[in-house]
Amino acid sequence: MSRARFLLAGLVQLLVGAGTVQGSMVLFRFVLHPALVSALGLDVSAASATRRLGVFAAVMGSYWAFVRWYERRPVRELRVEWRWLLVGAVAGSLSIAAPIALLYASGHYQVTSVRGLGGVTDVLFVIIVAAVIEEVTFRGLLFRILEERVGTRLALAVSAVVFSVAHYANNGFTPTTLIAVVLTGLMWSAIYVASRSLWVAAAHHCCWNATIFLTGLPLSGQEEWRRQAPLLSEYHGSVLWSGGAFGPEDSVLSIGLSLVICLALWRLARAMDSTFPRPAQIGIN
Repeated sequence: MSRARFLLAGLVQLLVGAGTVQGSMVLFRFVLHPALVSALGLDVSAASATRRLGVFAAVMGSYWAFVRWYERRPVRELRVEWRWLLVGAVAGSLSIAAPIALLYASGHYQVTSVRGLGGVTDVLFVIIVAAVIEEVTFRGLLFRILEERVGTRLALAVSAVVFSVAHYANNGFTPTTLIAVVLTGLMWSAIYVASRSLWVAAAHHCCWNATIFLTGLPLSGQEEWRRQAPLLSEYHGSVLWSGGAFGPEDSVLSIGLSLVICLALWRLARAMDSTFPRPAQIGIN
């Protein structure tokens, strides 16, 4: 197979996968969910919970169906290994909690009030579903299919840039944010490379986001959720240190730690022989 045809086949594969997953979400949200709400007479709270659970199920089911029926292989990346899932979750929280703690200690962050846990459950539910959808989209589809066609290194770079650009419209996005989100994209792709598990990457992603939300700081520029956080925190001083309106992900402390984590994960993946060479090195010409 020529390189051009090999890459074109990958593009078609990516479009079919994205269309399958996105199409399933659209079908559930705008057809099946309204029908369920009407048939069961669900109130606002029940309808909201049903929508989130349904979107989650639609994404996971459609991704599984795409891999099994289009790619015709076992869906190994969705196997659950609870020990590594727990490791991913704890590491995700600590990876962002460390720079946040330093910024509280240095006075760049300050807790101004405590609200309690009343509004936490709904937001955490949304954070979990959103993180899983992003992992399926950016790691399960975009990164994985790119990796098969262009190798691990180039796939890491391309998927991380696309992930960052996808956050361009978020509140507080700056040139520094571009670097910060590229590094988080690299980090979650590298976690997938090292673990070959979408669940481990999703656990890290979920707990990273949840930790930011629980501190009452902006999460990727999201201000609305701050009103439901158990703590109300304010940021002060240079945007380079505090992260400003985008949040602690944009702080130079978080950027530096993310870079270290990315390098460590790359070394781990290489040591585990978990990276893919460029296709030219395996007979595609």
